[in-house]
Amino acid sequence: MTTLIFPCCVPEAIAYGEAALARGEIIIAASSLANDSTAQHFPAWFRLPSVYDPGFEAALDDAIKLHGVTRIFSAVSGANWVLQRLIRERSLPLTLLGDMPLVQHARAHADLMSRTTAAQGLLTRISSGRSSLTRFEVAATLRNVMGFFGESNEEKIAAMMAIFAEAPKGDVVEIGVLTGRSASVLEIMARRHGTGAVLAIDPWSYETSLQKESPADLQRMVDVWDANVPFETFLLQLMPIARPGAFNYLRMTATAAHAPYAAGAIAASAEFGTTRFSGRISVLHIDGNHDYTAVLEDTQLWMPHLLPGGWLILDDYVWMHGDGPRRVGDGLLAGDASGIQRAFVCGKALFLQIDAA
Repeated sequence: MTTLIFPCCVPEAIAYGEAALARGEIIIAASSLANDSTAQHFPAWFRLPSVYDPGFEAALDDAIKLHGVTRIFSAVSGANWVLQRLIRERSLPLTLLGDMPLVQHARAHADLMSRTTAAQGLLTRISSGRSSLTRFEVAATLRNVMGFFGESNEEKIAAMMAIFAEAPKGDVVEIGVLTGRSASVLEIMARRHGTGAVLAIDPWSYETSLQKESPADLQRMVDVWDANVPFETFLLQLMPIARPGAFNYLRMTATAAHAPYAAGAIAASAEFGTTRFSGRISVLHIDGNHDYTAVLEDTQLWMPHLLPGGWLILDDYVWMHGDGPRRVGDGLLAGDASGIQRAFVCGKALFLQIDAA
């Protein structure tokens, strides 16, 4: 069984070809270009006329016989539509893989809006109806942040969106950034609600990412990690959406970043310019090293900057690989419950609102 990838000159075709080869499929690629630079991605390539060319059907028949083609993958809507018709009308012994790209897009859009309905329902309940985010604002946020690697799920993201409806004006600080999925949510919400400047803190280094209280397999997994990849992903994700003068990062540990922040530091970077922070925090997201002592130090250093009515998000309070965040969170709940206005768990994270009284 040979799969013909046609046209092969689009990214989806290259991705399918790589996956098919990994599965052990026999593939051959074709396009209507005289010089196709994507041909190098496939073990074999030949030229087929355009589907609108009078000679296309005969050329397709020849290819089927010569290469033993039984299946076709076509990621271009126009070509896909014509191939559907020819297979149907001529009873060709071919299977057209997948739906037409336009249909796939419509299905993906319907799925996004369905997930948006669930997310908006959750954030409405969490905010007690105070959130003014529209359906399309929620959908746009989900579409923006879920399209790249990250570990925050949509329940947690919905909760993060919800708390901004009640957050006071002040800085928004994230400790532990990875590729920037949750930092993107914080920036989008801070801009939408006029909350304040956003500061992302992460050393993006092998040494600080090693969590010694986690299982050995999880520790060894870090060996394959190039710390510059998530850092560069973070830059690529945030640069198009960050507000000039209101978003920045510090590539250092939260411990090292605390003293300059407390002293009224101005963060400066080549990518985001210069940002001044107030030293008073509206929303604090702690998602750095999950060892107990590291989480405890992050909360002890940074929570005193929380404004009355401000929010702490302690990520991975429910976590399969260790109990550092849970132990710290339980200590906060048990030790200073009188100073906590609200507390709930959503998307594995513990959300705490400091008493505004």
